[in-house]
Formats: sequence, structure tokens, C-alpha cells
Amino acid sequence: MKLFSEFSRVFQSDNINVTERLNTAEASFTIEFQALPSIESIRSLCELVPARDTLTLTFKNDSEDIVYVTNQQTQEPDFSALISCLSPEDNIDIKIQIDKSVSDGKFSIYNFASFSEDLIQRSILEVLNWFSERLRGEKSLKFEVYDYDISFSTRTMAFESCENATFKPKIDRNQRLNACRDTAYFYNMNTFEIIPDDFIIEGVMRSGDCLRPLFGKLATILSLAYVATSASINDTVINIQISGQRIASYELPVDDIQEDEKWQNIYMWIYTDGNPTDKALIAHNVISLHCKFAALLNLDNAVFEAIKTNYNLYLRNNVNQYLDTKRDIAKFIQNVVTQVGDYAVAILEKFKTNLIAIFGFLFTVVLTKIGGTQKWDEIFTRHTIYLIEIFVCGSLVYMILCFFEIRFKLKKTKQGYFQLKKNYQDVLSEAELKEAFNDDKLLRNTEQSTKRGMIGWSIAWGILLVATIIIIEAFTINHGLIVWLWNKIF
Repeated sequence: MKLFSEFSRVFQSDNINVTERLNTAEASFTIEFQALPSIESIRSLCELVPARDTLTLTFKNDSEDIVYVTNQQTQEPDFSALISCLSPEDNIDIKIQIDKSVSDGKFSIYNFASFSEDLIQRSILEVLNWFSERLRGEKSLKFEVYDYDISFSTRTMAFESCENATFKPKIDRNQRLNACRDTAYFYNMNTFEIIPDDFIIEGVMRSGDCLRPLFGKLATILSLAYVATSASINDTVINIQISGQRIASYELPVDDIQEDEKWQNIYMWIYTDGNPTDKALIAHNVISLHCKFAALLNLDNAVFEAIKTNYNLYLRNNVNQYLDTKRDIAKFIQNVVTQVGDYAVAILEKFKTNLIAIFGFLFTVVLTKIGGTQKWDEIFTRHTIYLIEIFVCGSLVYMILCFFEIRFKLKKTKQGYFQLKKNYQDVLSEAELKEAFNDDKLLRNTEQSTKRGMIGWSIAWGILLVATIIIIEAFTINHGLIVWLWNKIF
């Protein structure tokens, strides 16, 4: 529903000048007396304005006669004094004023472009104070936008052009406010009863991009205030003190602060799950030490990782147990890597054993035959060659089975490795896991060299067996199974 478009249609005027400020929407235009709609049409227009807002229509003729119509009045307006003695071409000046207020967690915006322009041009203190007044005592706030196709939300507020759109806040706002009061000393909190979640944009933002820089700035300023040990905002400056291993004080112009997701992430981490006071103390220690070398607004991602790592260490009942855990991990990794490396040697051992078996078999057959004859073709009879080739083919099958057996063992060993790593995800941070497991580099390198060894020795094994059959077939008169099969088929 575009309210002012309806006014333009009913009053037959295309020159409605609309201006919307934060709490008031205004419009003015002039019509001829003959275009003045009926009282019923005017009342229908008034009913379009939500009951939480107060609409006042002011009608004034050239004689300065004035009639007021509101959406709150119960009596019919009297236009007799206004329209008496007017000719059809006489003008009537009309002024529209809508005073907006919050009711049932909803607030109206009738001209989004004008409203957002007014919001952006105001000082940070004015904006913080205005949102604080709108959100005071509310669990969430939905802005119903009547003239613009828009849809985006923060963790506690939503801007929607559809009246039937539902919004569920991401957090319990009152509970989060109490946690912030108990943890941080933000001296302006009684004035600015707002939190960073009110301005942290979530999900896809459809239109309304003009508000993103402002909301990002507000979320960062408030994150600084609630992460710090103490903070206050005076005029255009925010004063921050962080007391940890050292005491650091900062005076930052609010206009110089831009959106910084790292501070927002630290804030959300402190106040999500766990004990906010304990988390804040850990954060203060890390930040105060880090800011000896970097500006407060130039923190890198390593600081947040260090905060989480120190907190995980703090949660452990016994530091020695933590160190034992890391030693156990190192020992397990060493065992796994050694085991993986042994697989390449294992296939070599099987190759050597099989090679000895083949040559042992050959020597046994040859020596037995030599004792009874001196002729080569009588030593390698057809049946002897068949037996040798069957033995070699069995060796080839054995090689394939050994290869797949070792591959299966390698796979199970890797699964055990990654399962152990997964089990430590609740104990160690991501950075600690990477450090403890060396980002899996040792396992990957050993696995690659092992696979190369397995493939190399398997190829050598297979070539030797195939060569054995070829030599027997090529250099003996009594050919074996391959020549026999060839003759049968072809």
C-alpha cells in the first residue's frame, strides 16, 4: 500500500511534495475546490494509516478558513465554513502530517528514500538515541515500509514492504541487554539501550543498501563498547579502556570508525554461550597485549584465534593434561606415519618372499629332472611347464591380493587418523588442530611416497612374473598353457 499514491489518486493531484523525517511524515499540495473528494473518501484514506500513527489532514482555503481531519477523531468533520462561497476554480491548500510511534513491535515508514536520507544525515549520537527510544522495552522491531520493495533484517530488527511478513529475532534481546550490563561498563547504556545485534545485518539484503554503511558503523561502535572493559561516548568521540595484562586507553572519533566484522565477531563470541565475564577477561588480556604492536582498529584475524585458543586453555581443568594430550597426539601421528611408511616395505617383503618361493620351486623341479636326464626338453616337459605356469599365475593372483590388502590397511589407518582428529575438535581450536597435526602434511607426504613404492614394487613384481612365462614359452620346445590355448582358439 502506497499511502501518498492513494492521496494523489483520490485528490487528483500529481504534485504532492512528500518529506519524511524519523518521527514524522509530511506532504502538501493544492487542489481546486471541484477536485475535493467526498467525506467518505477522505475517511477511507484516513483508515489506511495504521492506528499506531496519528494522521492529521489540514484543509485551508484562500480566506484562511481551516478544517482539521484526523484518523483518531470519531465525529464527522464539518467542511461547511471551508467550502461556503467557493467557486469550482478556487484553491484549497492541503497539508498531511503523520506522527509515527511504535506499537506491538512495529514502526511505519511511508517514504523510504526520504526517511533513510534523514537518518543518514544525522549525527551518530542522534541515531543511537533514536533507535534506543524505538527499541526500549521491545524484544524486536519491524519497520513496515509502505512505498518501497524492500526486505532485510538484523538480528533484532527487520525492514519489510510486506505487511504480512513475519520476523523472528535471532536472540532474546532483553537477556542479551542484561548480559551486556553485567559484563561491560558502558556508561551511556541508560541513554543508549541498544546492542550491536540491533545493527548486525543477517542474510540476504534486498534493497536498502544505503543503510548498510551506517548499520555496519553502529554495530562496530557498540561492539567496541561492549567488548572493552569500560567505554563512554561523548559528542563525537568514544573513549575505550581495555584492562588486561596491561591497561590500554583509546580515544576514537566515531566518524572515523567503519564497519569491522572482527570486532563484531569478538562481541558475538563473548556473549554467545559460556560465561561472558570469563570470556571478556580472556579477550581483554589478548587484545591489550596485541595492541602494543597494532592499532585498536587494525586487529587481524590471528587475534580472534588467539582469544579462542586462550579460552580453550582456560577451560581445561589441568594444563598438564592438555600438554599430555598434545604429546599423545604427536605420538599417535608418529605411529600412524610409521605404519603407513611400513606398507611400502610390506609389499617389498611379500615380493621377496614370493620370489624366493618361485625360484625354490624352479630349482626343485630342475634339480629333480637333472638327476634323471641330461636333455633340456626332457627337463621341461609339457606337464612341468604347465605346473610352473600355474604356479606363476597363482603368484600373480597373490600379488594382486597383497596389493589390495595393503591398500585396505592404508585406508583404515587413515580413517583412524581422521577420526582421532575429529574427536579433538571439541577440545582444541581449529588453529591448534592445524598446529598439532601439522595440517596433515606429514601424513600426506608419507602416503604419497608409500603409494609410489607400492605401485613401483607391484609393477616390478608383475613384470617379473610375465617375463618368466614369456621366457618359458619362448625358449622351450614343449610349450605351455598360453601356446596351447592359442592353438586351440586360432
